[in-house]
Amino acid sequence: MQSTEKTHPNGRAPRPIDLSTVDVDKVNARIKKTSRGCWEWTGRKAGEGYGLVTRGRSRTALLAHRVVYTLHRGPIPRGLYLDHLCRNRACVNPAHLEPVTHRENSIRGFGASGIHARQTHCVNGHEFTPENTVTKKQGWRSCRECKRNRDREYRAKKRGAVSA
Repeated sequence: MQSTEKTHPNGRAPRPIDLSTVDVDKVNARIKKTSRGCWEWTGRKAGEGYGLVTRGRSRTALLAHRVVYTLHRGPIPRGLYLDHLCRNRACVNPAHLEPVTHRENSIRGFGASGIHARQTHCVNGHEFTPENTVTKKQGWRSCRECKRNRDREYRAKKRGAVSA
């Protein structure tokens, strides 16, 4: 059975790594092991801090953590992304990388979707319980108690405007 979940917002999943175009000796030469257990990528990096491996004559770049993971653990399952469990984007240690869906990777991260997914209470302090939470089609949550309060205030304001 195939999953109907989109793997990435733009509809594209990461491509498998073709190791035949990668110079393994150069890759290994750019790894520095740290006391925290991270394998820091010392080569070229993308703006977000992820390591880049340049391959072959085409000079196209691959993400270093994906290359090293494939070298040590085998192919990354199709449609999955590697989550840095150590939260260090320059780390290429396969033990610190876990294949997950795009959604899971986003939720674990520190972006807006990850922060909101971990929230247990609304901005007014009401707990997100099954009884007090409405989940919209788009996936975001809404607090029922806050909605009731907003509706109450709106009705009171409208009554006041009518009687004035």
